[in-house]
Amino acid sequence: WMKAALEFGTARLKECEGADFRDLNRQIALRIIDYPLHVNNADMTMPGEERMAWCDAVRDYLGDAKDRVLAEVRSAKVEKGELRIWRIYNMAFVLKGPEHTVLVDLPALPYAGGRWSEEDRKAFAELADIFVLTHPHGDHYSEALVREFIVQGKPLVLPCDLHVFDRETRRNGPAYTTASCCHKLTEDHLDPLDIGGIKVWNFMGNQGVPCNVYLLEIDGVRVAHNGDNYDRGKEAMLAKCPPADVVIASTWNEVAHMVKSCSAAPGFDRGRAMFLPAHENELGHSVGHRESYREMYERKDRLGAKDVPWPRVYPLGFGESVI
Repeated sequence: WMKAALEFGTARLKECEGADFRDLNRQIALRIIDYPLHVNNADMTMPGEERMAWCDAVRDYLGDAKDRVLAEVRSAKVEKGELRIWRIYNMAFVLKGPEHTVLVDLPALPYAGGRWSEEDRKAFAELADIFVLTHPHGDHYSEALVREFIVQGKPLVLPCDLHVFDRETRRNGPAYTTASCCHKLTEDHLDPLDIGGIKVWNFMGNQGVPCNVYLLEIDGVRVAHNGDNYDRGKEAMLAKCPPADVVIASTWNEVAHMVKSCSAAPGFDRGRAMFLPAHENELGHSVGHRESYREMYERKDRLGAKDVPWPRVYPLGFGESVI
C-alpha cells in the first residue's frame, strides 16, 4: 500500500502540475503522499518485512524524483526573465535561469539506494554553476557532493567551514572547505557579492550552527531562502534589500515572519511574487517531527494564517518544478 499510495499521489500531482495552493486536487495528492511517508520506520516492533517494504517504496519515490530533476534540468530551456525551480527534497532546490543554474541545500537523499552514486554527484555538479548552503546540517548538504564541487573547482557558498566528522570520537576533524572556490560568508552583506555570476546577499543567522539567510539574483530573478534560521532579526534585513520574486521558507519555522520581511522590501509585488513552502517530510527526522503537508495547509501558524500577506503559493512535491 505504501508504494501504491506514493505512485497514486505522484500521478495525481502530475495531473494538476502548475496549480497553486488553492487547487483541491493538489492538496489531496500531497496529503495522500503524507501517509506512507509518516509510517514510523524507526519502530523496531514493526516486522522486518514491513520495514523493508517501506524502505523500498521510499527509495523508489526519492530516486524517481532525483532522476526526474536531473533529466529535466539537463533538457530545460529557460526564457529570458524566467526562472525554473525544481524541488528535490526538504529544502533542496535547483534554480535554473537562461544562463546560470544554482543548487541550494542539496543533501544525499536518505534511503535512495543508501547513498547517491558517484555519477549522480558528478551530474549535479556538472549541471550547476554554484552550490549554496544555508547551514551544515545533514538534511541540507552532502559531504561527498561538496567535495565533488571542490574537485570541479566550482563555487561553493557557505556560512562556515565544513569539517570531517569522526563518528568514533563524535568530534569534528580538519576543515576540508579550504579551496579557493569555497566562499565562506561569515558576516552580513547588505551590498551583494558577485559569485560565479550570481548576486548574493546574506545575513548570518543560526540554527544552533551558523545559518545564512540568502537573497540570490539569478539572471535577473531574485530568490530569498531562509534555511532553518532562528534569528528573526536577520530575516528582517531582507526588507532592506531589493524585492524578492520568489520566497522559499520552512513552514514550521515562523514562516509568516519570513514572508512579511520579504513583503516589506520596497517594490515587492505580492501579485507577481511566489512563495514556495519547504521542509515537509524530512525523513531523517522522527515521525513525530516529520512535518506534513497536512500541517502545512491547515495550521494557523503556517499557511492557515489568514493575516499574512501571502504572495501566490505553490506547494511542490519532490521532483516537481514551477516557472
